[in-house]
Amino acid sequence: MTTTKPTSKKTTTNKKEGTTMAKDKMERNSKSKKSPEERFVETVNVRMPKALKLIERVGELADKSKYEYTVEQADKIKEALKNAVTDLAEKFDKGEQKEEPVFKL
Repeated sequence: MTTTKPTSKKTTTNKKEGTTMAKDKMERNSKSKKSPEERFVETVNVRMPKALKLIERVGELADKSKYEYTVEQADKIKEALKNAVTDLAEKFDKGEQKEEPVFKL
């Protein structure tokens, strides 16, 4: 004979105020909202070191003692990086927010 326990929905509440924890979290987040400038500085300080490190890693591919590549391949890499930097500079010059996604098969 199998017995089953009745299921009940659990709701976590803050006993002091009688509010849900989700509501408490929302209130804390709204009180500590960062300005757009603070978010920019925080985000750029995370992204820039990563981007620079990745560019450095691509540069390591130029070591002919470890890799073989054609002039055409090197030119494609250099051109792609130049274009990416040019696009980035244009976005900052224009204050651009969004760009159409690139589709490639």
